[in-house]
Amino acid sequence: MKQIKFPTYDNEAAHRQVKRLMMQHKQLDIAVEDKEVFISCQGVTDLRYQLNNNSWKWILDYLQTGEYEDFGVFPSAVSHTVDLGDKESKVRELVEQGGNVISIPFLRETRAFVWLRAKFNYGFLFFKIRRTKEFVDYLIDKEIW
Repeated sequence: MKQIKFPTYDNEAAHRQVKRLMMQHKQLDIAVEDKEVFISCQGVTDLRYQLNNNSWKWILDYLQTGEYEDFGVFPSAVSHTVDLGDKESKVRELVEQGGNVISIPFLRETRAFVWLRAKFNYGFLFFKIRRTKEFVDYLIDKEIW
């Protein structure tokens, strides 16, 4: 009986694709998950890209300035992944840096998650964060909620 071998994920190829999109100055829609992001734009849907600290900074730099130079970004170094499981702290960093973060409203505010969008010159970051009283109070204090 033969065993089925599933191909491993090639983050290098995803990085090259993301850089090509950046070189075309595409508006990127980036959904932030725990240790990776899903990138979409016109013609591309949900491109999976695993992050490390340098690639997170690279993506933020592109979104803010349009600069796509990736010197020092090694996408194969996924053993040093950035933990976006604490997405709340990433949102707080963006807010404290003066980022344009807004909440995505729903008709009924009884959902278990808070949906946030950060707008930049070259795209958006989308966050889905578990709703807690402390985080909602923080959003209200910053006039985001």
